Amino acid sequence: MLGCFGITSQAHAVPVLNSVTLDDIAPTPGSSATKLPDGVLQLTDNSLSDPAYQIGSAYSTSPVGIETFNATFSFQYSGTYPFHGSADGIVFVIKNPGSPASGGDGGGLGYGAIATGNGTYTGIPNSVGIEFDNWYNPEVGDPSGNHIGINVNGSMVSQGTVDISPEFNGQGPWYAWVDYDGSLLSVSVSQTNLKPASAMLSYNIGNIQSVIDSPAAMVGFTGSTGWATQTQQVLSFDYYDPPLAVPEPGTLTLLGVGGVLVSLWTRRNRQVISD
Repeated sequence: MLGCFGITSQAHAVPVLNSVTLDDIAPTPGSSATKLPDGVLQLTDNSLSDPAYQIGSAYSTSPVGIETFNATFSFQYSGTYPFHGSADGIVFVIKNPGSPASGGDGGGLGYGAIATGNGTYTGIPNSVGIEFDNWYNPEVGDPSGNHIGINVNGSMVSQGTVDISPEFNGQGPWYAWVDYDGSLLSVSVSQTNLKPASAMLSYNIGNIQSVIDSPAAMVGFTGSTGWATQTQQVLSFDYYDPPLAVPEPGTLTLLGVGGVLVSLWTRRNRQVISD
């Protein structure tokens, strides 16, 4: 951890973290989420014995700061239930500490309000969700069967979406970046761990603390399956508030030149000493 501060309540000060890794994310009891022996977070599996309508969720064990932040994680989808296809996807969630851990199964991605073959669900209130959706649900405005989207307050009608190619399932691992500068929320994905130069999807959400209705939030993931299934895993996760400073390209160049000069100076002095 980089450190923490506290939110004072009438009972006691609640520690608020400013950095979180996958080690700090715990599966919600009673959900389909589990931590594998290698530390991977598995939200749903592709079990043929109980294939339908899983909901998995997992969150940080303490609240995190959300004034400005960046989150970086990797994930993969694999497997498919015969004849039904692979579905449904995961959501990176930022939510009020008192909000429910999950929403609907199937097209709800474990996050949102939706009616499925297993029932009618409400979504997670006072929350923001970044969806990585690989099933087409036209009733909520999905643009395709493979896209990212930004969702608010448990609604599955996204504030913005972008189609992604190739398909998430079977093409992983995928890498994702979520950045918030105090007003603009930006998202990118890639099949490599090199962050794209510009964001693929952005939404001017304003003060995210007002949306969450709290100065701090729980961060984590939800995922679901429906009549179609897949194994959905989060392989790595890093969250920082405030964001980690990234050197400008010019600074990186100067650092590189400086390193070369130091190396040459050291080598020359070694030669002088040995002569």
